[in-house]
Amino acid sequence: MQKSIKNIAFAGSGNVAWHLAQALYRQGFTIGMIWSRDFSKATALAKTCNSVACNNISDLTRDSDLIVVAVPDNSIEEVASAIGNYDGLVVHTAGSVPIEVLKINFKRSGVFYPLQTFSKEIPVAIEDVPFFIEASHLEDFKLLMAVASRLSSKVYPAYSHQRLLLHVAAVFAGNYSNLMYVVGNQLLTNSNLPSEVLHPLISATANKAIAGNPLQTQTGPARRNDTLTIEKHIAALASMPQFAELYRNLANLISKNYK
Repeated sequence: MQKSIKNIAFAGSGNVAWHLAQALYRQGFTIGMIWSRDFSKATALAKTCNSVACNNISDLTRDSDLIVVAVPDNSIEEVASAIGNYDGLVVHTAGSVPIEVLKINFKRSGVFYPLQTFSKEIPVAIEDVPFFIEASHLEDFKLLMAVASRLSSKVYPAYSHQRLLLHVAAVFAGNYSNLMYVVGNQLLTNSNLPSEVLHPLISATANKAIAGNPLQTQTGPARRNDTLTIEKHIAALASMPQFAELYRNLANLISKNYK
């Protein structure tokens, strides 16, 4: 029985792999090999964690206790199958992809999902990132929990169906809220107003959501059922019908929550 994970290889060199490989290296893990479709990107990541870039994905199996497949969701199955024969543990890092895509090719498989938005150029406090773990065997689950616990104190078990809804929630809270910032910035730019005037509001709203129950801290005309103001806003968006429709749909959704 494998007692611990020490040598970790990566398939992928994107945003998740970039932060995860470096965080694991800082915690004393050996990052043995890194493969990417773009060899130059694998080389760049390898330089940051005393690793080696490889051209052949099958090289990841050499001396590795764990292979992390950190590639776009729709490429996981293809990339994993290209690894070839491997008796070690293979995980992917996706929220919405079930563990079954790895079980097809590997006896030992799992999921190592960090719930965070990652960009290479923006530092991440990895110790604050929640990790969600799943494995095909209990012993491998324990191994992955131990690895994740070296990175963060927020480590949770999650089956694939739970993780899918978790990813949906993250898209609403992260991606879609960011879309609202995009819309807000565009409206201000169209009116020759500086977009930074929204920054204090964005910060205050996010802080209230973190500190309390967002359902209770909701404000605005839809929360008050102020139909006169809502209609004024929609009329002001007449030249941007896509935004007007979005505004009306969101206002209706908010209003229904407080009837």
